[in-house]
Amino acid sequence: MNKPTRAYKSDLRREQAYATRSRILDAAAALVEASPDGAAAVTTKRIAQEAGITEVTLYRHFPSRADLNQALWQHMNDLQGVAGGFPTRLSDMLPRLLPLFTSFDATPAHILNTLTSPTGREMRSSQNDARSAAFLQAVQEGNPALAPADRAQAAAVLQLLYSAYSWLSLREQWGLNGADTARAVGWALETLSQDLRMRGDLPLDQPLKTPTP
Repeated sequence: MNKPTRAYKSDLRREQAYATRSRILDAAAALVEASPDGAAAVTTKRIAQEAGITEVTLYRHFPSRADLNQALWQHMNDLQGVAGGFPTRLSDMLPRLLPLFTSFDATPAHILNTLTSPTGREMRSSQNDARSAAFLQAVQEGNPALAPADRAQAAAVLQLLYSAYSWLSLREQWGLNGADTARAVGWALETLSQDLRMRGDLPLDQPLKTPTP
């Protein structure tokens, strides 16, 4: 007879927890965006004050700074409409370039902050393990015969091309917009992907042998 009441209370607790979590992330995002460099904006004390909760409550939802940074990174990207995520196959990269780089065009201040401010770099670094794993998997899928050191270097180069750093460099130094950057980077990624698929266990610093006519 009491099951419906317990289910109601359980649902209510989940809704309250979700609402509190959202308030924390909204508060943290607002502080980061309002701060010139973001460095002091994400102290847990300030976030808790902005969200109207205690630090104890904040840590109940985010037990570590790493947990908070990971959630905040995704939350801010969602708020700004950034087309994030990491491809795990070489063939997944090209179709995602245009929405990725044009979403950067739509929110340049947000992207610049994540690349240059202490807080932004801290949030970005919270994704390092997931980012590296995805690109290593993409290279492994494209060429399982590549030596581990070469696989890591290839993944690093592909990830750099696919990143906001690539977008920023081409924007500032060459005046390219997101669509132009997607086209240029797409050419580079396609060229490297073809090379990876063809080279087998040949080291990266050795050119591919071309067939004799």
